[in-house]
Amino acid sequence: MDTRALAAGLEEAIAHEVADKALPSISYAVVDRDGLLATGHVVRPDLGHRLDGHSLFRIGSLTKMFTAIGIMQLAEKGLVDIDADVSATIPDFRPVNPFAGRESGPYGAQVSLRKLMSHTSGLVREPKDGHYLDDRRPGLAVTVEGLKNSVLKEDPSAGIAHYSNAAIAVVGAVLERVSGMAYADYVARHIFQPLGMEESSASLTPGLIDRLAPAWMWDVDRDFPAPVFDLGGSPAGAIVATAPDMAKFASCMLRGGFAPDGQSIVSPAGLKQMWTVVGRPPAANAKGYGLGFGIADIDGWTSIGHGGAVYGYATQFVALPHAGLAALIFSTLDFTNQIGTRLSRRALRLALASRKMGRPPAPPAKHPPLTKSHLAAMPGLYQAADGSESVELREKDGRLYLMGEGVPLELKWRGGDGFTIDGRIYGEEADYPHLDLTFSADGVLGWKGQDWTRRNTVHADAPAELAPHLGLYGPDFNPTHLFYADGRLKCLIEYFCTHDCEQLPDGSWRMHGILYEGETLELAARDEEGRTGIRVGPMFLARHAD
Repeated sequence: MDTRALAAGLEEAIAHEVADKALPSISYAVVDRDGLLATGHVVRPDLGHRLDGHSLFRIGSLTKMFTAIGIMQLAEKGLVDIDADVSATIPDFRPVNPFAGRESGPYGAQVSLRKLMSHTSGLVREPKDGHYLDDRRPGLAVTVEGLKNSVLKEDPSAGIAHYSNAAIAVVGAVLERVSGMAYADYVARHIFQPLGMEESSASLTPGLIDRLAPAWMWDVDRDFPAPVFDLGGSPAGAIVATAPDMAKFASCMLRGGFAPDGQSIVSPAGLKQMWTVVGRPPAANAKGYGLGFGIADIDGWTSIGHGGAVYGYATQFVALPHAGLAALIFSTLDFTNQIGTRLSRRALRLALASRKMGRPPAPPAKHPPLTKSHLAAMPGLYQAADGSESVELREKDGRLYLMGEGVPLELKWRGGDGFTIDGRIYGEEADYPHLDLTFSADGVLGWKGQDWTRRNTVHADAPAELAPHLGLYGPDFNPTHLFYADGRLKCLIEYFCTHDCEQLPDGSWRMHGILYEGETLELAARDEEGRTGIRVGPMFLARHAD
């Protein structure tokens, strides 16, 4: 393999993404069974900082793979049964199952480790304590305590994946109880050390914070430094690692779970279980979830891996076990995982092509610049022909953003009246069916198979019963904003994800949007300390002082 050509081809694509989307930096590693093939860093020139092989990245939900491997290690020693109800290990873990007696699938009512690791247990997405917006960071024991009597959101017999960070917290608690070790210590001793991952940790100590690659949050108006704090040893997202360390992990997976010295981290049979889809796949996934790993397809090759997103860091790991190749992409801008997915696939296609196992990828799509006419004529509020949706088109610093699905989707010009979504969130190869648009000379937007016509913004005041609840909630570093616009209650959460809120017949509210689709929004909530606020699902968010 010509590794120089591989690195050059990948860095050309990375440099294009960094410049086109104004990304702070992207680092990468491409490996085979024997180790590194290519690694490097592309940093936006105006930022003035350097990255190297010792730079640390928060890998977010890639942590789930390590947690699942830890459980599989215990299972292979006969210390835990991954198909038994979790109450066999944590006796008082008995979430309420409202689907009992009316099960809809063949997978049984038990909440097992297999279901928890594959997101098919029915447990809520986020726990009441220790969730992504919890600034108290209470620790794993408190997190799991708050889940013991929670109400299942989905039927555990159905075998349908619904992503759950809470589920992986329970898996981590089982690992601690069975092994007798703290989560971070277990992962260090039984995975990091045998693989030589000497600079990785599941605990973010002050010394490690100083070595983190600078990372950024963003919204349409600005980029700003990401908050930095320990995630409390979360089995769902706490690990920090360097690119070379993660490359060692990736090569281990390609070797069937063996370390360079021949030590078995997890057996090939164990990996086969972990890389087998559990239940039925979610609608947006070509195959589904195994145990701690997502399973998909790239050009006919079965792929395994995971993505991670945590306060400024977006990381993608994708491996082709049968081809013996894997790629890792580390972006230092929040919520840019689709770019990481696209680049990791490109890396693998370049590597496959160099080994005569596939065709080289096409060059990155490049678009002509928007014209002054576009920037002047297109911004505004548009109504779908069927009346079901409204969407705003906004101009900022010479870029156009379609505020579709409640998030800013950048538009690029394809020539003529054609446009495409290609930005920090969605773009080429994204798992999103509505990338292409048109804008006609008479000002009609064509999108989602129908025409959208400009209309005036509704400037109505919020109803009297809603007005007292509008405002800011949650931690200062990640506030949630309830506001009233265009005749609807809206919830802006996690910096730029706006959700429409639908009032149900019983007076409660249901959220509709990209992150918290279907979650219940409770107004005028109170916590155990008597604070007032709101609840998004089980997450309590205290109201900001006026």
